[in-house]
Amino acid sequence: MHHHLARGLRTLYCIMHNLCIIYLFILLICKASLQVTVVGFTGDSIVLPCSSSNNDLKREEITVYWRHNSSRNVYNIINGKDSIEGQNTAYKNRVETFPEEYVKGNFSLKLNNLQYTDGGKYICYITKALQNPTVELLIKGKQAGDKRNHAAETRPERIVSFFISFFSVYFLLCV
Repeated sequence: MHHHLARGLRTLYCIMHNLCIIYLFILLICKASLQVTVVGFTGDSIVLPCSSSNNDLKREEITVYWRHNSSRNVYNIINGKDSIEGQNTAYKNRVETFPEEYVKGNFSLKLNNLQYTDGGKYICYITKALQNPTVELLIKGKQAGDKRNHAAETRPERIVSFFISFFSVYFLLCV
């Protein structure tokens, strides 16, 4: 009887532990989906993605702040209107947005004439949303004759496959 109780408690522990891991895994996926890494090349342009699931916003309710490395003012959208007031001079005449997309929840930013100093973490603060999408921009030197199209490369897929593998091995060992 004591042996069956111990085995039952071990099984219950494994189930609870696995549920906790699944919960943490789901949280990580949600968090990872808000983080994107993009690779750009000096002299090229790149779109830094930012969107909100709340796409029923009225234009005058839309306020978004784009910041580089937490403090540098890249671009603002205030009450649905583009604003370069207080913009860091490093971004002058190099930033574009897509105003027709604002009401659809798309606040992506196009950064032109990329420079090495543009590399880093960009945060899109959406004031009417609970999320602040983050984009890590990596800048590489452009090689002569390089005509590749450099689109966004996301990390969530790699993170998800790693955790699926990890969880599978863990589950096999626990049971």
